[in-house]
Amino acid sequence: MIPPASHDSTALVLRRIFPASRQRVFRAWIEPKALEHWLRPRGMSMTVRSLEVRVGGSFSFALENGRSIVGTYLHIAPPEKLVFTWSDAATQDWETIVTLDFLDRGPQTEVVLTHEGLSDPDLRALFGSGWSSLLDALDSLLSAHLDF
Repeated sequence: MIPPASHDSTALVLRRIFPASRQRVFRAWIEPKALEHWLRPRGMSMTVRSLEVRVGGSFSFALENGRSIVGTYLHIAPPEKLVFTWSDAATQDWETIVTLDFLDRGPQTEVVLTHEGLSDPDLRALFGSGWSSLLDALDSLLSAHLDF
């Protein structure tokens, strides 16, 4: 994995290559069963409360510690791009923007994750660590070829 780099003072950029097609990697970001398997901060359980994968649709995830992650889909272009807002306790419920670009690398897929609106260096570091951990979990899911 390439270490996090910011292209401006508010953005975090991570790049990761996964052992799966773009369609499968894209689906892992929009299928409740897949999300509940890998999108679990610090190993907590997570439940998908709602998931409306359409432009203007929203999502709500409940963490076992009582906190929530919520957002709205801004752009969806399967299997190339996914853009959504992200709000949680760490952002003090301010909306940030996450953009995912899914790049075809033959039998693999490179994902470029850009998280914008993280103006505090400590917050960028927190999300850099958190996203890296989540991408490791996504890699495990895709490598295990589990059905979702």
